[in-house]
Amino acid sequence: MQPDFVCSAADDCKDRKLALCKYEIQSSSEEIIKITSLDGAVFFIRSSYLQNTKIEDIKSRIDESFFGAVFSIDESEDIIRAGFAFCAEQKAAEYLSICEQCRFKLTQKLIHKGFEKDAIKLALDRLESKNYLNDSRFASAWLRGHCMTKFHGKKRLLLELMSRGISKEIAYSSVNEFFSTDSEYSSITNPNGITEEQMCEKAYEKAIRHKKSGDKLLKYLVDSGFPYKIAFSTIKNHKNDD
Repeated sequence: MQPDFVCSAADDCKDRKLALCKYEIQSSSEEIIKITSLDGAVFFIRSSYLQNTKIEDIKSRIDESFFGAVFSIDESEDIIRAGFAFCAEQKAAEYLSICEQCRFKLTQKLIHKGFEKDAIKLALDRLESKNYLNDSRFASAWLRGHCMTKFHGKKRLLLELMSRGISKEIAYSSVNEFFSTDSEYSSITNPNGITEEQMCEKAYEKAIRHKKSGDKLLKYLVDSGFPYKIAFSTIKNHKNDD
């Protein structure tokens, strides 16, 4: 199925009554339906995206019609919304097949593609219900990738996640789990078993390579999200080693 075609066909039918002459079931669950209008426009809907119109009513009215079943403006808007939602779902699934996505950023991408917010919400709600879209999973994956090359403390990581639209609750949970070595899932979320103190050590080593010292070194560690106490202790420990 070509999402751009679905979208353009549905767009052609906006703001007017639909006259539908044909439907074809596209999935074994009978949930995806190919709709053909009397003027030849073709688009796809997922029946669960219909909010005010029953799919059985659409089918029966088309079956009983001779020249095409005409639907009211409200019914037509509902059917078209379902078409856009299915199209948004297909585009979202395409993005998710490439890498983990968070809901906020995925919403922005779909808006940029021209989808309306109500259609996006229907599509992403379904993807979340099927666990294809999961902000907690995205946060864990982002933390693992980010901390391979950038050494930040909890405070900075929380801000980074929330700036990506992750809720405060999920961000806190994900960051705490990332630094936990006692969690049931720590071998997955934090395979190296690193603590915030050990992460600060890595940040310290990076800062030294960049010739930072004194107050600038302390500021660098604090700005990287480490508590003042951990940053100060890390520097002090290295001075004692010297």
